[in-house]
Amino acid sequence: MMEKLKAIFHIRTYLPKGIMGRFMAIVILPLLLSQILSGYIFYNRHWRNISNQSATLFAGNVMAVIDLRKGDRTDEDFEETRKIARRNFFMDVEFVPGGKIARQKMGRRVEQLSLKYVDRFLERNVRHPYNLFASEDTNVLEIQIQYPEGALVIKSSLKAVFSKTIYIYGFWVLGSMILFLGIAIAFARSQVSSIKELTGAIDRAGRGEEVDDFKPSGPNQVREAGLSFLRNTNRMKRYLKSRNDMLAGVSHDLRTPLTRMKLESELFDDKAVAGAIAGDVEEMEKMLDAYLAYARGNVKEKSERVDIGALLANSVRKANKGKYDITLEAKGRHFAVVRPIAFERAVANVLSNAIRYSDKKIIVSVRERGGDLEIDFEDNGRGIPEDRREEMLKPFTRLEASRNRATGGVGLGLAIVQETVHQHGGEIALGQSPRLGGLLVRLEIPLK
Repeated sequence: MMEKLKAIFHIRTYLPKGIMGRFMAIVILPLLLSQILSGYIFYNRHWRNISNQSATLFAGNVMAVIDLRKGDRTDEDFEETRKIARRNFFMDVEFVPGGKIARQKMGRRVEQLSLKYVDRFLERNVRHPYNLFASEDTNVLEIQIQYPEGALVIKSSLKAVFSKTIYIYGFWVLGSMILFLGIAIAFARSQVSSIKELTGAIDRAGRGEEVDDFKPSGPNQVREAGLSFLRNTNRMKRYLKSRNDMLAGVSHDLRTPLTRMKLESELFDDKAVAGAIAGDVEEMEKMLDAYLAYARGNVKEKSERVDIGALLANSVRKANKGKYDITLEAKGRHFAVVRPIAFERAVANVLSNAIRYSDKKIIVSVRERGGDLEIDFEDNGRGIPEDRREEMLKPFTRLEASRNRATGGVGLGLAIVQETVHQHGGEIALGQSPRLGGLLVRLEIPLK
């Protein structure tokens, strides 16, 4: 419970997990905070003060027009008031006898910030019902004051109260943010792409593929990591080449005396002894071939996009030979990037083991799950005890304690399969078949 609470309140829980997300957070958060701060300062130190002053001046002019109208006695006097309002206050004044004011909205939300200052001033000084609103279509500010004999209508430009600098400022802030974010995103992608290229090269190298086309790029630190990776890859290649050369030499040196022993055994008079020696020599040659196959691996083969269903069908056909009950369950086509010869050899090893240690009934099934391709090999043999399944994947390990090849191989079959699957970035698991009761061998190969 405490661990869950720590995870909830730990700040790392809410941070982006990827480099791109964290980089953008580093750029966006300071940018947003600076824009919010500048907007707050602009509103409180400039725009609100200017709006308050403009509203107070405008409301004073309105009160002056109202006072002038109180002194009118004739239509000629009101006409003079109208001229004064137009000439001095840039207002249009009209009196509608018997007119009634109509309640309307004050205006848009942004304009209300300015109109509220006018409204407060009029509320304290006007003794009659009034209405204040801004027309969004004509950009006109209108004040209607209700008198017993009619309505006084005062119209003025909205510019007298409302400053449009807030729109200019908003467009500037939004435009600059979009511009800066666009530059930051483009820059971040260029930095992250170099890391993705390095990651892809490391994955390909881990699967035994060639990475000669990889060229380090990006920041100095990423470039240095790429160069270090290439140096280590070249060292590994030199090591594998020297090991393979040594194995080739050992193979040649061992095969020469074995061939000599085979020829000498044919000269023996005792055919029983000669046959035994020849059998031992043949067994040693097969063991030597198995050791070399495991040690050499399949590093030089290039990966290809292969139809795994077709590859399995071909392997099942070769292993079946019309003698065994091998069923392939594969719906649709399943493609994965593999080294075809190496992967087909691994499949053949699994099928060979299943045939050898079962009653010749085998089911091979393939399906896609998540981002992996799962291939199951099930047989009706005796299986492998659960406590020994992990051990059986180690080289030179056999379920039977003896080393007699008549009852099994040299213990490299599953080890070679595991090595091949790991080179493809996948995993191998052993279990019990739910349908046949024997051994279940599951190969998981990434689709990408």
